[in-house]
Amino acid sequence: MNTLAEEKCFYERFWNLLNDRQLMQVFEQFGPTAFRRSSVLEGFETFIRAQDFRGKTCVEIGTLNGLTALVLARYFEKVVTIDIIDSPHKEEIARMLSVNNVEFVNVKDNAAKAEAIGALDFDAAYVDGDHTHDTQQDFALVRRCGRVLFHEHWDAQPPVVDLVKSLGAGVAKSGKWALWMAP
Repeated sequence: MNTLAEEKCFYERFWNLLNDRQLMQVFEQFGPTAFRRSSVLEGFETFIRAQDFRGKTCVEIGTLNGLTALVLARYFEKVVTIDIIDSPHKEEIARMLSVNNVEFVNVKDNAAKAEAIGALDFDAAYVDGDHTHDTQQDFALVRRCGRVLFHEHWDAQPPVVDLVKSLGAGVAKSGKWALWMAP
């Protein structure tokens, strides 16, 4: 560890892992690589609870191994998670944890992603796809639901920060998280 901040970050993530039975099962079965590029240990569930982010159907953009979808499934009757990158482990992880209210949708490109989302009814969205290239487009696809949770709201991801700033009032922020709610 180089700094106190990095050490604190490590311990917070480690604590989040140790205190979640399902995530520990994933760690034990699949190892630490299952958590690569996942935001699930970065205070995700804490922010969800604090903002009372729950409902009937949540659309998630950006699945990878499906760990955030599995946490969202605790707060929504159904989660539809859509990704261009297919990970073979996501469905296996969901089965292992007996999570049955997540639908995994693999699409080949952004046009197919737009088509899939356009056909859905949902009351919340979590945007965690390609932040560098697709932030604006992904928000445009899901904003109609009136509640959109963003990951990577920090200086290293200017497209997310700039979009959230443009939304003005009605945005709750904490750490790398931002939740927009339509006025």
